[in-house]
Amino acid sequence: ERNSRLQADNERRKIEAGNVANYTRTSTGVREIQDGRVGARDENGRHFKDRGRGGTANFEVLDPKDVKEDPERAQKLQEMNGDMMDVHDDRIGRKTTADEELQGRSIWDLVDRGTLMVGCCLIIIVVIAIAIPVTLIENDVPYSAPKGSDAPTGSPTRARLLDEEAIMERLAKITPGGVNTLLDTKTAHHRAFMWMVYEDGMELGAAKDHLHQRYVLMVIYFISGPWTPVEGRLEWGSPVHECEWEGIFCKEVEELETELDGRIEELLKVGREDGIKIDVPSRVANRLELRQRLVSGEVPAEFSLLYYMQHLDLENNKLVGGLPTPLYKLFNLKVLYLEQNELTNVDAIGEYRHLEKLSLSKNNFQGSLPDSFKNLNRLKTLMLHTNKFTGEVFDTLKDFTLLENLDIAHNEFEGTLPSEFGNMNNLTEVFIGHNNFRGVIPEEIGNCKNLQKFQIDGSHNIGGSIPSVFGKLPELKFLKLDTCAFNETLPMSLGNLQKLSFLDVNSNNLEGKIPSQLGKATSLVTLALANNNFNGDIPSELGKLTKLEKMYLQNTDIAGDMPEEVCDLRTRGNQTVLEVLWVPCDVKCDAESCCTSCS
Repeated sequence: ERNSRLQADNERRKIEAGNVANYTRTSTGVREIQDGRVGARDENGRHFKDRGRGGTANFEVLDPKDVKEDPERAQKLQEMNGDMMDVHDDRIGRKTTADEELQGRSIWDLVDRGTLMVGCCLIIIVVIAIAIPVTLIENDVPYSAPKGSDAPTGSPTRARLLDEEAIMERLAKITPGGVNTLLDTKTAHHRAFMWMVYEDGMELGAAKDHLHQRYVLMVIYFISGPWTPVEGRLEWGSPVHECEWEGIFCKEVEELETELDGRIEELLKVGREDGIKIDVPSRVANRLELRQRLVSGEVPAEFSLLYYMQHLDLENNKLVGGLPTPLYKLFNLKVLYLEQNELTNVDAIGEYRHLEKLSLSKNNFQGSLPDSFKNLNRLKTLMLHTNKFTGEVFDTLKDFTLLENLDIAHNEFEGTLPSEFGNMNNLTEVFIGHNNFRGVIPEEIGNCKNLQKFQIDGSHNIGGSIPSVFGKLPELKFLKLDTCAFNETLPMSLGNLQKLSFLDVNSNNLEGKIPSQLGKATSLVTLALANNNFNGDIPSELGKLTKLEKMYLQNTDIAGDMPEEVCDLRTRGNQTVLEVLWVPCDVKCDAESCCTSCS
C-alpha cells in the first residue's frame, strides 16, 4: 500500500513538472504524441523535436533526412536531449530511492555517529556528577565535636525560640543557680544550654526523657574539655543518641534496676544533697570511660547527677585536687579508676560502699589511708601503687577477704604482713614491694590457692626464710623476692611449681646449694639467683629447663664445671634458646659456645 502511494505521488509530481507524455487518438486513428519531456523518443526510438519550453509541448518526429543532411547538428541535439532527460530522471529517482530507504529504519540508524558519541559522553558526565556526592554522603565521616574553647553560636540554626523557653525551664531544675546560671555566658551550663537549643543535631524537645542526661554530659564536656578526639569514633556532641558517643556505655533502665535491686526509685526520691534530681531515661549511661582524653582541672561535680552510674574511668588525665563532695553520692558505683592524675584527696572514699574496683595509683596522695577506707570491704581490686601513702595499711586491709588483686607497691607503708593473708583466699595477684614493711612472709600465704603472682621486692626489712608453702600454690606463675633480706636456703618445694615461669631471688642472703629439684619446674623462662651466697656446683638437672631464656648466677660462690646439659640449652635449633647465661668467673665454661658473661 505504501509503494502504491509513493508511485502515485511520483506520477503527480511528473505531471506538475511537465515531464510526462500524453497519448490521444485523432480522427484518422493515428496517435498524436504530446510529450513535455526533454529528449523524449517515439515508439520507434526516434527523437521528438522540442517545440516549446515549460508545460505540455508538441514534438515532431525528426525526419531521417534531417539526420542525413546535418548529422553533426542531429548528434548534438541527441546528446543534449539525453543529458537533460537523465538529469530529470535522476532527480526523481533519487527522491524515490530516499523514500524507500526510510522504510523500516530506526532513529539510531539515522543519527550521526559523532553526535551519538557526544551524547554518550554527556550522559556519563551527568552520572558521575550525581554519584560522587551520594558516595560522600553515604561515607560515615566522624563528627567533629564542638571545640571547648569556642562559645556556641548565637544565631539559631532553625526556629527554636519557642523550644528555648521550655528547655530552659526543664534544665533550670537540675542546674545549681537555676536560670541565672543558664543565662550566665561564663558558665559551662550556659554553653551546654545554648548547644542543646541551637546546635545539637538531635534537636531534642523539652519532653524528651534523655534531655537531662544529654545536658549533664555536655556540661561535663564544657567544664573539662576540649578532649583528645579518638579517630574513627563518634565524639561527644555528635548528632546521635549520647549512648553512641565515644566512651559512653548504656543499659536499658529495666535491666539496670534489676541489678541495683530497685535502688533507682530510692535515688530518685533522695536525689543529691542539694536537692537536685534528674529524670532517669529509658537508656541510662551507667559506664563512662574517659581514659587518656586529657580531661583537665578538678573532677566535675556534675558526674554526681548520673545517680545510676556504675563505672567511671578517668585514668591518665590531668585532674587535680580532690574529689568534690557531691561525687561521693554515686552510691551505685562499682568501678572507679583515677590512676595517673594529680589528685591529692579522697577523704570520703568510703561512701562508695558498693565499690568493687578502685585504682588511685600514680597520683599525689600522701599520709595514711582515710578512716572511711574501712567501708570498702567489698573491694576485689585495689591499686594504690606509686604514691606517698604511709601508715600500717594492713590494719585496714586485713578484713578485705574478697580481694583478688592488690597492688600497693612504691609507697611508704609500714608494719608487718599479717597472718590474715590466709583469709584472703581469693587473691590472685599481690604486689607489695618498695615499702617499709618489716618481718617475714606469713606461712598463711599458703592458703591462697588461687595466687598467680606474688612480688615483694626492694624491702630490706623483710627477711627470714622463704616460706616453703609457696611450693604448694599450684597456680603460681610469677615469684619476685629480690632485694630483700631473705636467708637460709632456697626451698626445694619450688620445683613442684609446674606453672612457674619467673623466679627472681636476686640480692638476698640465701646460701647453700642450688636445689636440683628446680629442674622439675619446666615452665621456667627466667631464673635469677645472682648476688647471693650459693655455693657448690651447678646441678645438671637445670638442663631440663627447655624453655629457659635467661639464667643469672653471677656474684655467688658457685664453682666447678658448667654441665654439658646446660650448655646444650644454648644451641637447640629452632627451639627456645638460652640467650643469657651469666655465671661466676670461677665456673669453668666455654665463653664462645656456652656462657655469655661472668662476674
